[in-house]
Amino acid sequence: MKDATCDIVKDLLPLYADEVCSPASRRFVEDHITKCDDCRMALAELEAALPLSPSVLETNAREGSGLRSLSKVWSRSKMMAFMKGAVITVSICAVLVSGYIGLFQWNIRPVPSDIIEITDVSRLSDGRIVYHVSITDEYDLNRTRSETDENGNKYVIPLRPVVKKKKIVDVGLFNMYYTFDEGENNAYQSNDGNGREIEALYFGSKKDSVLVWKKGMELPPANAEVEANFAQ
Repeated sequence: MKDATCDIVKDLLPLYADEVCSPASRRFVEDHITKCDDCRMALAELEAALPLSPSVLETNAREGSGLRSLSKVWSRSKMMAFMKGAVITVSICAVLVSGYIGLFQWNIRPVPSDIIEITDVSRLSDGRIVYHVSITDEYDLNRTRSETDENGNKYVIPLRPVVKKKKIVDVGLFNMYYTFDEGENNAYQSNDGNGREIEALYFGSKKDSVLVWKKGMELPPANAEVEANFAQ
């Protein structure tokens, strides 16, 4: 009797696996395979050999779509995190570079007048005023800038960055002769003077400077060595 029942169940197994048998047949098969190892094994082999059912395929498709959506969200999240990190990194680098330039390269700090020494103020044979500048604190001088105010006062302003550097050689903007000539006077008259000449020459900032020369000052002729240095 068992063999006949097994034969009936095995005939029903393909319908059972495809989920197209009647509810009564499904209950009959399920009741039998709980007691019969051979039929249960036959069902397992049949299910392994058959293609996935539409319901399973649909479930797998939904799960795959969900995984793809999750993957896209994860990829977007990683990209956003990367972009934020890149922006933060670039911003930090920009701040560091700006700070370095501001401290070590940007010449914005005028040299105070108490370390400026002006000597050998004289006049060359071609009419130019010549004078020697010495910055006495042993640090380098990076740049000078000229300004002239509405009263005809010309300022040669020595500038350094916030962080000073020790001088490497003995000659430079911190230790050299400077000149002032008629060409500068003419340029001032043309641009700002309205016919007025430069009245005085200072070395330093407008608020803190050393007088080099003023109009009416009698200057000695430059000595032979200085004259030779500036000979045309």
